[in-house]
Amino acid sequence: MTNSASPLPDASLETTAQLARWAIERAKQLGADEACAEVSFDKGLSVATHLGEIESVEHSDETVLTVTVWKGKRRGRASTSDLSERAMEAVLKGAAEIASVAAEDPATGLPDERDLQTEFRELDLWHPWTGTVEDAVELLTRMESAAEAYDSRITNSDGARFETSEGAFTLANTLGFCAGYRYGRHSMDLGSIAEDARGMQRGDAWTEERSVARLKSPEVLGRLAAERAVARLGAKPLSNRTVPVLIDANIATGMLDMLAGLLWGGALYRHASCLEGREGTAVFPSHVSVLESPYTVGAMGSGVFDDEGCAGLERAVVEEGVLRGVFLTSYSARKLGRRTTGNAGGAYNLALVSSRTEAGDTLPAMLERLGTGFYATEVIGHGFNPVTGDYSRGASGFWVENGRIVAPVEGVTMAGNVLDMMAGLVAVGSDVAMNGARSSGSLLLSPLMLAGSND
Repeated sequence: MTNSASPLPDASLETTAQLARWAIERAKQLGADEACAEVSFDKGLSVATHLGEIESVEHSDETVLTVTVWKGKRRGRASTSDLSERAMEAVLKGAAEIASVAAEDPATGLPDERDLQTEFRELDLWHPWTGTVEDAVELLTRMESAAEAYDSRITNSDGARFETSEGAFTLANTLGFCAGYRYGRHSMDLGSIAEDARGMQRGDAWTEERSVARLKSPEVLGRLAAERAVARLGAKPLSNRTVPVLIDANIATGMLDMLAGLLWGGALYRHASCLEGREGTAVFPSHVSVLESPYTVGAMGSGVFDDEGCAGLERAVVEEGVLRGVFLTSYSARKLGRRTTGNAGGAYNLALVSSRTEAGDTLPAMLERLGTGFYATEVIGHGFNPVTGDYSRGASGFWVENGRIVAPVEGVTMAGNVLDMMAGLVAVGSDVAMNGARSSGSLLLSPLMLAGSND
């Protein structure tokens, strides 16, 4: 089995551009007032193993044309994975037919020409993997072996996975925009299982990068997954209490995901966000900022332009605690009487930072600062109401006394309100973790309610 992940041919980007241009010209011939087309090629490999044995090997190879046409303020959209001229012609006619019968929507249409990207940066997003299935299996075997060697209580694996993909695409529209770029992403993850007389616990480790060379090594991931599993052995619930909480950096990025959801244009014009109308007011303490960086070279959350071809903004979404920005597409911007922020497709790289964070604010230092309270390392479920901000999620982690971990904890629920959690953010650690397009250090929060056992 020597199937290699050979890179896309050099001609792929040129081909996507040719097809995208053809599609919008043909759409105009079919009566469209405006049109946009995206043509993409994507190929990937996914390999899963369990204790060194291959469980699955999946190859993907996909080509897609997606066309959107407008007749006045009526919109039609269709797509196909068959790039023969006959199939593309059928899709274009289908999109035009949909537009002919769709309801009018004053907010729909192509973006304003002034918002289209004109600076096409090289962001180093394409590093194709040329290894074989055997090479992937070898990486996963090293990862599982490192976990097993960490501690005799590692008795099993929940499986290891290596995934790689790369692609090329072009976006074109009838405003004259036509651009694209290549991209890639690679990841590895492992679930380790530890067991002793007190029961079994699971520990996970994961890494994702634009380049395989920048992934955490299999040995580091294996040890990390095993360490987390062993540390959880003997975990028990806590009794009900209200205490300070330290959120581990690896899950602290969830705060940024909640913030992005609350500031998403669709939530704002539907009146489904507790941050509606809060721009220009303090939502975090003055030492906290949230930065968006679309053009960070080599980063998972970077992009040359958004899904409409618009330029992203280098900005402080939150500046010294004050909410300064939201995430808008052309559509949501028109609904709100505003201008797009270039976020069709989502927020770019977001970083939660504090002006008070110092190099010495490592995890041990943050535990010292926590004193006595709960150190959360995992959250479970989706107990968050974006309209009210009410927050209630299952959690596991460790009970801390006088800055020292004394016992693993599971089966508790953290409850509060996200507005209070943001306003009560005491400190941000220097132990920064990157999770995809989000980065944050550990977060020390003012007291939250913990619901656990009444025993």
